[in-house]
Amino acid sequence: MERYAIVGFGCAGYHCARSLRENGFNGEIHVYTDTGRAPENPMLTTYVTAGRLPEEAGCPFGTLENITRNLGLTVHPGRVSLVSPADMEVRSQSGHAAVYDKLLVSTGARAFVPPMDGQDSPSAYTMRTMDDARRLRARLERGDVKSAVVVGASMVGIKVVELLRQRGVDCTLSDMAPHIFPLAAFDSVAAEIERRLERAGVALAFGRGISGLRDRSEGGVSVLLSDGSCVACDIAVLCIGTRPNLELLPPGSLSRDRGGILVDETMESSVPGVYAAGDCASCTNLQTGVPQAVGLWANAGRQGDVAGASMAGVRAAYEGNLVHNITHFMDMDFISLGDRGLQGEHRVYSRRDGGLWLEATTDGGELRCVNILDCKEISGIVKGLLLRQLRGGGAPDVLLLEKLRRSGVDGAFIKLLEGEVQ
Repeated sequence: MERYAIVGFGCAGYHCARSLRENGFNGEIHVYTDTGRAPENPMLTTYVTAGRLPEEAGCPFGTLENITRNLGLTVHPGRVSLVSPADMEVRSQSGHAAVYDKLLVSTGARAFVPPMDGQDSPSAYTMRTMDDARRLRARLERGDVKSAVVVGASMVGIKVVELLRQRGVDCTLSDMAPHIFPLAAFDSVAAEIERRLERAGVALAFGRGISGLRDRSEGGVSVLLSDGSCVACDIAVLCIGTRPNLELLPPGSLSRDRGGILVDETMESSVPGVYAAGDCASCTNLQTGVPQAVGLWANAGRQGDVAGASMAGVRAAYEGNLVHNITHFMDMDFISLGDRGLQGEHRVYSRRDGGLWLEATTDGGELRCVNILDCKEISGIVKGLLLRQLRGGGAPDVLLLEKLRRSGVDGAFIKLLEGEVQ
């Protein structure tokens, strides 16, 4: 009987296991998880911290016990010490070692904390896992947090700011970048968001990164910024980004690109029989054609589906990554679809405070990146139409275009979605 291993059991790992069974694999599936818990959605951690969701809601696929029973898994809790692609071997720190017929590496990513003085301060927090959510929530429930610095003007960082402000905590949002959402928002859109944040009482410290932390004798911590300034606060929350968990792999054992494991459209790595999916995998960017790791929940799920089917011997292909961000915070909806770094003609299609704000870059009549503010209802439609363009699909659905018209979308933008060069 064939034996497959899944190392790392997050969104991608779960979808791979499910896909294996759905595609007729009847062999053994061995799952290695260092948490010993069901897969967690990192984007729900802020909701758990804020008390808007119970902890169990952060595990959208159910309990590990039920998943194990329903999919017929053998679960190995505890840390893995080595994954050897050459030998198809997985070793645990407990001393367990086994060889498999095929492997999936789905080890995900961890919160990045730069090496700096004070990085282990008890007043410093990250926001990635349910353990992170529990720790910060416990601290906030003490009721003595009056001020905070959130480092990282990311989608996670702004959600942390939101939950802190809901508790009446004075917040400073800091980032080395000159604007909020530097990888997603156009400068003008970012400026509008920043204006609204300041109006809501959030202090902004952009163009200044963190250089260190210093515990204060009276309690709390001082956040040292790159320009030499210092912000005293009760807690600091670091939302600087993530790094893929690849330390289990011997150096040079799998080809990598831009930090992630390089895979083909079937999610297979440079070593036959070894697959990768999720935040640790580098897949083709649909717009640039070059490999890129894009850590999004939806991407991880689809990659896991394709990996499972491919491992089961069923023909499947991952279409590629579309860079996109969709978030709701402090009564604002911000959506970015497409690669912000691509050059193109910048067009403003609509600016209406509290209505619809839409800007885009185009090249040769094709969309490169779209920013939408204040109208989340159209985001799914625009995303679908953009994907249709990128995949060379047929004519767009006229009903979808009509919905855009009724939402107040500029006619010139709709013509662009229809494929008409402007």
